[in-house]
Amino acid sequence: MTIQAVPDGRTNLGDRAEHRRPQSRTLCRGLLLPYPHAGEFFPEALLFEGTWFEFNRVQLVRLIVLAVVLIAMCIIASRAKLVPGRVQSVIELVIDFVNNNIIANTLGLKDGKRFAPMLITMFFFILSMNLAGVIPGLNLAGTSVIGLPLLLALWTFVTYVGAGIKKHGFLGYLKSETMPPGSRGRSTSC
Repeated sequence: MTIQAVPDGRTNLGDRAEHRRPQSRTLCRGLLLPYPHAGEFFPEALLFEGTWFEFNRVQLVRLIVLAVVLIAMCIIASRAKLVPGRVQSVIELVIDFVNNNIIANTLGLKDGKRFAPMLITMFFFILSMNLAGVIPGLNLAGTSVIGLPLLLALWTFVTYVGAGIKKHGFLGYLKSETMPPGSRGRSTSC
């Protein structure tokens, strides 16, 4: 990000002059910031520009967050004790919160235990990727480009459809999804 002076002596913050719009909003002390634009969501390539393997800042942030979370969780899990310390207690509290307040209330105890590993993994993954947006130096959420949220949505959808087909069979699943219980195939509109 570069800082540029505007003619009346105030400072204008912007990443690249070619992407800046003429409209700006004024912050405290006369700083002008341009309104966000679509180019900010598609950062320039760091490596392999123009190929299928293009590597940009968003992917770098994702790798950093993923590495930090995996290393931290492995260290915490390897040092787990019967009487937990502070860090282990925090992790256990978060897992317990997700298990009891989100999963069990939504899916019930039986299905909740079945899907708990996937949902707890998703919770920690999304939380850590979003927290990257407020960490100085990273300042970019790993979920800021639509690819990762779409991948997580696809994972959830495939799991949902697969569990429905396993429980009801293919035709039973289609029937349960297209005709809710109690409708008996009749239209309820006036």
